[in-house]
Amino acid sequence: MAKTRITIVGCGFIGTAIAIALRGLYKDIEIVGHDKEQLNTKRAEKLKAIDRSNWNLPSACENAQLIVLAIPFGAIEPTLRAIAPDIMPGAIITDTCATKAPLAGFVSKYLPANAVYISSDIIFNPSKVPPTQKIETLTADAFIGAAWTVTPIAGTPDSVDAFASLITATGAKPIFMDAAEHDGLRLSVDTIPSALSSALMLAVTSDAAWRERKWLAGSRFDAATINVDSTDAEEIASVLVAQKEASTHWLNQVMLQLMEMRDAIEQGRNDKVTLLLTHAREQREQWASDWFKGRDEGNAPIDAQKPSLLGMFVGSRMASRIEEKPDKPGAGNKNKPKR
Repeated sequence: MAKTRITIVGCGFIGTAIAIALRGLYKDIEIVGHDKEQLNTKRAEKLKAIDRSNWNLPSACENAQLIVLAIPFGAIEPTLRAIAPDIMPGAIITDTCATKAPLAGFVSKYLPANAVYISSDIIFNPSKVPPTQKIETLTADAFIGAAWTVTPIAGTPDSVDAFASLITATGAKPIFMDAAEHDGLRLSVDTIPSALSSALMLAVTSDAAWRERKWLAGSRFDAATINVDSTDAEEIASVLVAQKEASTHWLNQVMLQLMEMRDAIEQGRNDKVTLLLTHAREQREQWASDWFKGRDEGNAPIDAQKPSLLGMFVGSRMASRIEEKPDKPGAGNKNKPKR
């Protein structure tokens, strides 16, 4: 029986992490990697996350039963347009981008009616995966305690349940969200922090004294601007502009907080400044504590048993028949009536 083929489009941190997790769960699979940067696929091969790479995108996705689009939002539409003719019937396509609302239009425009599209988004547990997200340190348990959102766009309830079970098997927690809910919640805690880190970097480095000041910038400045290193400028810009009302709302909220602190400083209100900083620390400690304890409430129960990959694509009943098929000709025919 042919191996189940999985294609990872985008062999950066998330794509490679998913490949390693699936490799740890299933042995009888073939994982094909595709990335416009050849160094990424070579690194994934070296880590044994993928079996082989294919530089041709449509060819990489041909005969794949699961296609993971671990690419920026701006690359989703051209990628779907390119691979649509080569998607096999019943294949499951998922993405990992932080914007969901426009995806329904892309799916209805390019994908065949029998394709399953389940958008997703992965937020790693900060106690398990550090902000630096070094690919070389990835292990199969990187998803333990992660939040993995599930936004079905096209498909059947069975395919969605199977995908959620697969998420659970990696150690992550599936959280069902519609596109609007996801985008509204995600923007303020993902895209806005990247924009703020960039704004701080620009504010400080544009000052005339930066040439001398930079030698005084140490670990605190590094921690405050570390997001700049991992920020895909085109991706962040597209998300901010795509949700311009929400983006301006959250930027205004941050400015209001800064203005309150600025006013307290101008007034010499040491007590007020201390109160604001202390409250911020308490809120962060609560957030970190909640992440450590994990999220158990408010989600539909998911079967923690590792799902059959074959069952995800051909249906559980057909999968059981195939998996129970005897290896030798004539075996299992003991009860076959004689002619």
